Amino acid sequence: MSFISALNEKGIPTPLVHTLLRAPESRMDILTPTEIDKIIDNSVLLRKYNKEIDRESAYEILNEKIEEVAASTAKTVDSKPASSPRERTTQEKGVFDKVFNSPTTRQIGRTVARELTRGLLGVLGLGGSSSTRRKKTGWF
Repeated sequence: MSFISALNEKGIPTPLVHTLLRAPESRMDILTPTEIDKIIDNSVLLRKYNKEIDRESAYEILNEKIEEVAASTAKTVDSKPASSPRERTTQEKGVFDKVFNSPTTRQIGRTVARELTRGLLGVLGLGGSSSTRRKKTGWF
């Protein structure tokens, strides 16, 4: 015979209840190696999950794609030489051109221009209506 209390939904202990407990039928001991082997051999999961699979890693897949792209760009550059100066400059874009034409750089430029315009118009008193106007007090 024993008394058991549990917690309700709010975490408050419930009143004690008289219960009968049955002793566990399992053994609370360390398994011997032969018992472990017997359990493993009879396991249904062993057949499914004990297979060794060597899958391609993401590193290997990405390296293959990089090599394919490098090979295809090498073929197109070798097979099609640039004839006019305009074609040469388009093919040989420098780091400056890539940075200058990136969407991030354009967004930064727009933000800087907007803030400068707001600042200048605010100094000149031509800025739009502001949402927080102060109440004029005093004579002037």
